[in-house]
Amino acid sequence: MKIFDTLNTFMLEKVKPLAFRFENQPHIVAIKNGFIVLLPFLIIGSFMMILLIPPYPEDTTSGFGQAWLALAKELSEPLWRVFQMSFNAISLFACASISFYLAKEYKITPLHTAVLSMMAFLLLCMPYQNSSADITYFGGKGLFVAIFIAFYVTELKRFILRCNLSIKMPKEIPAAVAQSFNTLIPILAVLLTIYPFALLIEHYFQASVPVVFEQFLAPVVQASDSLYTLLILTALIHLLWFFGINGALIFIQLWTPFLLVNLGENLKAFQAGEPLPFVITNGFWDFYVTHGGSGGLISLCILLVLFSKSKLCKNIGRVGIVPVCFSIAEPIIYGLPILLNPIFLVPLLLAPLVNGALAYFAHSLELVPAMVILVPWTTPAPIGAYIASGGSVSAAVLSVLLIILDALIYYPFFRLYDKICQEKEANGKEITQ
Repeated sequence: MKIFDTLNTFMLEKVKPLAFRFENQPHIVAIKNGFIVLLPFLIIGSFMMILLIPPYPEDTTSGFGQAWLALAKELSEPLWRVFQMSFNAISLFACASISFYLAKEYKITPLHTAVLSMMAFLLLCMPYQNSSADITYFGGKGLFVAIFIAFYVTELKRFILRCNLSIKMPKEIPAAVAQSFNTLIPILAVLLTIYPFALLIEHYFQASVPVVFEQFLAPVVQASDSLYTLLILTALIHLLWFFGINGALIFIQLWTPFLLVNLGENLKAFQAGEPLPFVITNGFWDFYVTHGGSGGLISLCILLVLFSKSKLCKNIGRVGIVPVCFSIAEPIIYGLPILLNPIFLVPLLLAPLVNGALAYFAHSLELVPAMVILVPWTTPAPIGAYIASGGSVSAAVLSVLLIILDALIYYPFFRLYDKICQEKEANGKEITQ
């Protein structure tokens, strides 16, 4: 126990303040809030794909399938336009939203900064060829460039303001007009810095800035889809959860751009009828690894409701069962508690690690398809797996099997804790870890 107490002290005194500062770092906050803004657009675009590409072969004998295929063919053109301007415009939207929230953190005019970032993005990522604009990098491929541009433009504008470079206007001029004129200097600064940089890159590498970024980050994107990366991040996130630190807010925010790029590439391959290149996406994490919010806690909550003899455990299970079904784990983590409870440390780490490894191998063996649709993380796991995989029953079955497996992992630890709580209740003692 002395080792556990030492580790506990270290985590609370050293790691927790560092994690808190990292979580509240302006650029991390901007990425987190920026992607939250994108979610509705991504979800709408994803569901357009469901309507456009029904999970039925052309020669299906199902009346419902034939009707769906006919509807998809009839509405193909207008629905593709919705898809192009929602899911396939993710990078353009991300550039604006991340820049907006970073400017907000710095307390500088967010709307002007967001529009300026969009201008810079269009300048770098929408080259003209034969009088036609190429919007290839409006989708997930341009996401890393979009984040870079959002950071660069916002930091440049912040630097200009700190240097007090502005156009002085008479007091009689309305504030909105004066602010618009003051945007001229940041616009010129962007044009005189980032555009020559783009031309230099194109001349030196014989490729546009997004292409160079894509080539440079290709090994990192591939690493984001590896089993080793998945297991390391899963262990770190859940170890932090054990000490009351929301590790997902730290690591998942950094991982999200890669997961969205993976999802976008899968969706593109799915649309073209090609093999899906990536396994690990947002849906993989939400509906296989951490169902129940974190740690596969939906399984523990089911055990609490069905098999607890302790009043505390049963009541906590009843309170937490609905939230964990929608991936909100805090009532169980802080109520049971899982937090700093040595009895649950092993299953909290082991269950999601086993989930991730088994789901990864199931994909590798082609027992289940990869995810192609972005589904809200609050969707119950089996339903989310079914939708995110484009209507695969095997994906939903895998999600259910992992929940059952997690229940087996948690069961001996649950029985021990339930027995301890029951004995304390019988003796009239207050229950602590």
